[in-house]
Amino acid sequence: MKKLINYFVINSNNIKIYIAILLFKIGLIPKEYEGRVRSFYLRKKYDKIFLKSKLNYHNKGYYYLDPLPSTKFLNEYYEKTYWQSRSDINYPVRLRDIDHFKMIVNYYKSFNSSQKNILNFGSGHGGISYLFHAANHIIFNYDFGTTKKNAFPEKWNNINSFENLGIKFDLIYGSHSLEHVQNLDETLDKFRKVSKPETIFFFEVPNCYNKTEIVPPHTYYFTRKFFLNHFSKANYCKTFANFTETNGDEGLVIRFHTCLS
Repeated sequence: MKKLINYFVINSNNIKIYIAILLFKIGLIPKEYEGRVRSFYLRKKYDKIFLKSKLNYHNKGYYYLDPLPSTKFLNEYYEKTYWQSRSDINYPVRLRDIDHFKMIVNYYKSFNSSQKNILNFGSGHGGISYLFHAANHIIFNYDFGTTKKNAFPEKWNNINSFENLGIKFDLIYGSHSLEHVQNLDETLDKFRKVSKPETIFFFEVPNCYNKTEIVPPHTYYFTRKFFLNHFSKANYCKTFANFTETNGDEGLVIRFHTCLS
């Protein structure tokens, strides 16, 4: 019985998750699996709330949930469900992180020649923070609370607010995080307050050109138009499908960064 339950919990496609939740409801899940299966159960419950919203288009170049979830709801969602139902939190550096790191240091040739203050917005598993820390930069990880590991005694900060930092960032980086924010305008205003004219912005998001489907827990759905219109120093805004650059607006992801003044 325990091997069967283990099969349903570890191999978590939709059917197996459904069966694991049923076992959880009738009290047949061993204690060592309760936390993970509870997160499956809560995620299904919270996803239904996301799907009650409508998807509206804003002429600035993005779609958004209407109504948007509250900050309290999103905090509960990520605290109780997001990483508990995934195993990749324990794999801090991925190929995408390495690709982004190489792109930044190749494009900004002098980036690693002096110590920088770097904001990893929506830092999640840590990712690029480890790479930039190894290059002697000062890291600030911002998230709903997932990046709590104090990986290093120096130059490694986990923050949950932009208030009273007393610094301006040299790089504001977000990999698949902007689509999760509660209020886009407020987030962009916070970026403005902690940036300077020469701050580099680097973002990657799912490409939602002609988006018609809500994908929990995403709250915003971006097109290239948003980045090209919002950032006056737009230098690079391209779409990619299966890691291959494509022409035009269509593709799986949008990868964007600003140029220096």
